[in-house]
Amino acid sequence: MEKEKKRKSAHAISIRIALPALLTVILFVTATFVIILPSFRENMLARKRDTLRELNTVVWDMVAAYERMERAGIMSREQAQQTALGIIQDLRYGPLNKDYFWVNDMQGLIVIHPYRPDLNGETVPDARSLMGKNLLEEFVKVVRNQGEGYVEHLFQWQDNPGKIVPKLSYVRGFKPWGWIIGTGLYVEDVNVEIGLIAKQLNVIASVTLVLVSFLAFYMIRHTVLADRVRHIIWEERERLLTALEESNERFRSLVETTSDWIWEINTEGAYTYCSPKVRDLLGFAPEELISKRPVDLIAGHEKEQTSQIFQQLIDSRQPFSGFETVCLARDGRMVVIEKNGVPVFSDSGVWLGYRGVARDISERRNALEALKKSRDALHNSFEETVRSLAMAAEKRDPYTAGHQIRVDRLACAIASELGLSEDRIEGLHFAALLHDIGKISLPSEYLVKPARLSAQERAIIKCHPEVGYEILKDIPFPWPVADIVYQHHELLDGSGYPRGLTAQDLLLESQILTVADVVEAMSSHRPYRPSLGMETTLEEIRAGRGALYHADSVDACLKLVAENKIDLTNVAW
Repeated sequence: MEKEKKRKSAHAISIRIALPALLTVILFVTATFVIILPSFRENMLARKRDTLRELNTVVWDMVAAYERMERAGIMSREQAQQTALGIIQDLRYGPLNKDYFWVNDMQGLIVIHPYRPDLNGETVPDARSLMGKNLLEEFVKVVRNQGEGYVEHLFQWQDNPGKIVPKLSYVRGFKPWGWIIGTGLYVEDVNVEIGLIAKQLNVIASVTLVLVSFLAFYMIRHTVLADRVRHIIWEERERLLTALEESNERFRSLVETTSDWIWEINTEGAYTYCSPKVRDLLGFAPEELISKRPVDLIAGHEKEQTSQIFQQLIDSRQPFSGFETVCLARDGRMVVIEKNGVPVFSDSGVWLGYRGVARDISERRNALEALKKSRDALHNSFEETVRSLAMAAEKRDPYTAGHQIRVDRLACAIASELGLSEDRIEGLHFAALLHDIGKISLPSEYLVKPARLSAQERAIIKCHPEVGYEILKDIPFPWPVADIVYQHHELLDGSGYPRGLTAQDLLLESQILTVADVVEAMSSHRPYRPSLGMETTLEEIRAGRGALYHADSVDACLKLVAENKIDLTNVAW
């Protein structure tokens, strides 16, 4: 059905295109042969008639000239007439140079006829009259009544007496000599010329018809093809419009039902679109926020700072995310809003503004703050627990009270100087506080003995890093605290204890802790010796730099001491 409909439509289009072209050709042919050719024939006959009159006038003027010579006595009448007749006898014109002039008198007799000398002095019968009417009498009648004029008659074809054809003659009387001077044209000549023109017009009309038909066919073909393409385009357009409408509807539903607030702002930072979700978030109708700026919704105590930050964001014309603002809702509530946005540009690259989403993160903010408080409380509790463990170890060795906290201070200062992250420094902090926790298992008399320890006693003392490791290894620290404690007496060349590890096996934190432990121990009093002094201590680590002790940690420690950035005295829990 659809195919038949399209076929009929194509047929109708073809007719609409071809019909005007064919009608144009028909009108052209009709106008040519019904109006133009007859009119042209009449015009040609009129021009021929004028030509006959003008030619006749020329000959008449010539005869008048000889008549004047007669009157002037230059010639006799007979001489003048014979001379004029001799000239007339030889005059010819026309396309074949066979058209001529003749002279007859007022009595209807031929004076001279170039092609019929046998008629000189005779009458000329009218071929149209069965009664043998004298043709010259018609010429005489016209001259007597009008002096000159046209006469239609039948006469022989030029020099062929056997061919009688219609002729149009023009005669004019020459009164002084009683002559009638005449000349004529054959109507057939005009018809022949008209026929030639008609043939040419026929050829032109035929060529025009062929060209118009070809053009009409070409136009019909391409119009039908174009119409098919147009139908395809229309169908595709309808399909695309339907798909676009469905897509718009889905997008509209998505925008209106999403839990996020969809927004758009222009280059001035004013809202140009707000989705309905803003009513749930802040209590404002979407149309209320059009032309307002985001800063207009910010709570007063944060307005200035937030406005500056937001202006910097949109001036950058770069995407942004996680931008938090505290907004004042219609009912006075403080609502924490998180905004994400992307810049919008036209096809020519002109910046149009921003488009993005916003969501209420008040509950998340409150939860994060609660979590932070809980984490801080847990951290404080953890800190106190660690400090308590460290103090428990030191209670058994009052002569080294404060040693662990001083080592902690120096180790963290060295780590900071080396550029370690805060997280690693915090892990080092707990390891430093607990690095001698293993001494809790040692006999107290070893720790307070005022004399040097025996080899056996020293061997027992050297077990405290491993004991500390055993105590701490099962505690789920987020840092390798147990390993740092285990390695804090190891040296780069493998001469340390308890396992004789070398540089490639040691944690950086443990190497830092080793330097801090050596500096604090040598510069402090012990039961078996007095303080060795800071100069001796620094000379020791300087001498062992790169061989026993971590070079960068030694350099950092020397710098801290030289610049008085660390104080190892008067440290208490």
